[in-house]
Amino acid sequence: MRKVRSALVALTATALVLVGAGSAGANGPRSIKDSPYGGANWAGFYVGVQGGYGWGDTQHFAPASGVRTGTQDINGGLFGATWGTNWQRGHWVYGFESDVSFSSLDGTFTAAPCGASGCTTDLRNLSTSRVRLGYAMDNRLLYVTGGLAYGNVRAGDSTVRDDETRFGWALGAGIEWAFAPKWSLKAEYLRVDLGDSSLYTNIVPVHVDLTADIVRVGVNYNLGPDFWSNMLGRR
Repeated sequence: MRKVRSALVALTATALVLVGAGSAGANGPRSIKDSPYGGANWAGFYVGVQGGYGWGDTQHFAPASGVRTGTQDINGGLFGATWGTNWQRGHWVYGFESDVSFSSLDGTFTAAPCGASGCTTDLRNLSTSRVRLGYAMDNRLLYVTGGLAYGNVRAGDSTVRDDETRFGWALGAGIEWAFAPKWSLKAEYLRVDLGDSSLYTNIVPVHVDLTADIVRVGVNYNLGPDFWSNMLGRR
């Protein structure tokens, strides 16, 4: 819980910086494009890049023997690409967003059932596919988001390591600031849970669970609400 509070404090601090910058630049360039009611129009297809830092918990558990490592720490960075689509009705913005990231979240520790050789949990990549619901205030967008998370987890000890694509959920919130025509900057917090399943076998099958808290920032470029119709040759 302390780690979650720390993540929320970091996100809040970043959000305050973005809100302050957005207020200071409210009379400057309108972002994305002006909406009919005044402010930024967030509708359209967008692409971007994002990166950040994550920390979390993992545990190796051998059900046959009842031996478990206890909760162990993992941490590391992430960097990747984002894409999504927004629709807007008045101040309300809703849509879908997906991302894929290379990840260096990992941890190595010595505990039973690992023995002297130690155990490792390594999140090698992480992707999410989520819905977003936000409220636009001029050129700032506050939003909540949630959906599917999936990633490649490698775990084991010095004798055997296996890879598995794991599926779970992601839930979080963020703020986005449109700082120039079509360009926006975001700060986001996500809680990710990739569940618990049997991942490798060393004498007995071993289950590995993984959860993580992720704070990241990103830059998006909005291609406009007519992107798909133009791509399909429609007018």
